[in-house]
Amino acid sequence: MSYAAAMVPDDPSDFDAVAAAKELDDLLAGSTTKDDTYVASLESEIEELNALVAKKDAELVKANARADQAHAEIEAAGKRLASASAKELEQRTRKLLESFLPVIDDLDRAIAAAKPSADSADVVEGLGLVRRGLLTRLGQFGVTHAPALGEKFDPQRHEAIAMVPVTDPGQDGRVIDVVREGYLIGDDTLRPAGVAVGKKAG
Repeated sequence: MSYAAAMVPDDPSDFDAVAAAKELDDLLAGSTTKDDTYVASLESEIEELNALVAKKDAELVKANARADQAHAEIEAAGKRLASASAKELEQRTRKLLESFLPVIDDLDRAIAAAKPSADSADVVEGLGLVRRGLLTRLGQFGVTHAPALGEKFDPQRHEAIAMVPVTDPGQDGRVIDVVREGYLIGDDTLRPAGVAVGKKAG
């Protein structure tokens, strides 16, 4: 007998209250079971979604870390390249500037050779003018003459070409003659002066 039939019997005398109550309980119990199953299913899906979101978040953190590392490596490589390029440019510039120094040496020798002759005054003046002009141009790139005569010998600035015995203790360890002039670029030695250094005899 159905619940509807129990509730609305054709004949009131046929109504079975116990059967109707049992059927109602069965219906209510079935509904509760379905609701519990649906809720459990939703909770399971939410847990799966949360696990998926957590996994994606972890992957995103790793991807960001890899991206940051790649960016740092690229930046470091760029700095190394820029530093290497700057160093190479500096070395090439130094070599180029240093290549002009023998020209100045030749001018110095020509001036020294022409000075004793009175007829060579104009030549000496012209050579001196060229020498000054060349030094001025080199000076625009930071090159300056480093006088050495009379200075205390400095291996960073001087190259000892000869040792000359001296009797004056004040000349011991000092530059007493310059064979080749020295030049600086900024505060660094571009070319050391070739010098003769006094050495006290005995």
